[in-house]
Amino acid sequence: MALEDFQELIKDMVSDQDDVVTAEVRDRALDEARMCYSADAPRLELEDVVWPETGVFGPVPDGWTDSSVIQSVEFPVGRRPASLVFADAYRTVTGWGLESEQALPANALVRVCYQLPHALDATADSIPRRHRLAVASFAAYLLCQQLATRFAGDRETTLGSDMSRTESRSRNYAARAKDYRAAYFAGIGQLDPALQDAVAGSAASAVVSWPKRNPRHRLVSRGGL
Repeated sequence: MALEDFQELIKDMVSDQDDVVTAEVRDRALDEARMCYSADAPRLELEDVVWPETGVFGPVPDGWTDSSVIQSVEFPVGRRPASLVFADAYRTVTGWGLESEQALPANALVRVCYQLPHALDATADSIPRRHRLAVASFAAYLLCQQLATRFAGDRETTLGSDMSRTESRSRNYAARAKDYRAAYFAGIGQLDPALQDAVAGSAASAVVSWPKRNPRHRLVSRGGL
């Protein structure tokens, strides 16, 4: 699905009779959805690099970006189970490089698994087909949230039936935003962090309180007993 298809899908999901949601606003919401999805389900890439000389320093993969993160480094390549070495990326004034905990031989083939944000533009789309509707749903959630806030703010400047209509639109968009957010997390098979926080907060507030003993029920020592 190309960028244009995502845009049309989101336009269908969020109807806006007042044209508040422009193409630029939809594109920003979609980009925010892409970044959120990249954090929840990172894009993984595998790429082989050649170690230039014996030592701990080597190159990063050609597809490396400033947002990339090392997932694993394999050497020698092809063993089962995989033979992994500890290595991480570092940055200098001239660019990025890899530093291994142990020295690797010159001309060694090293397989690097790294994560980076998903791509979504006119020419590239790395979002899996099974998650495309979920990503569009998150963008729709952001737009409905904006519209709910917009119409909630308009209540102060409207009167009578117009005020009632504005309140109704605000509630409707807020409800749709909630549904689209739920659809996103259900679509990627994860629990909404907001729900996790709510559950944790409820558990923390449920403190057991033992009843105090009534002073009248205390045993009183009697002389001679």
